[in-house]
Amino acid sequence: LRADYNNLRADYNNLRADYDRLLQNASPLLELSQNTTFKIYYKAYQKSLPLLRAVRKWIKK
Repeated sequence: LRADYNNLRADYNNLRADYDRLLQNASPLLELSQNTTFKIYYKAYQKSLPLLRAVRKWIKK
């Protein structure tokens, strides 16, 4: 049981190291994609602002 536990712990540590490495490699990509989606959403929001204002005015009446 103890040997199995030690093996599991070693595997877990290896996995964690791999995961950390993956994260380090992926984080610039993630930031980039979040940035672009943010820009897209922001553009869409800006484009829909006049429409939103019109709807608000219409609702207030």
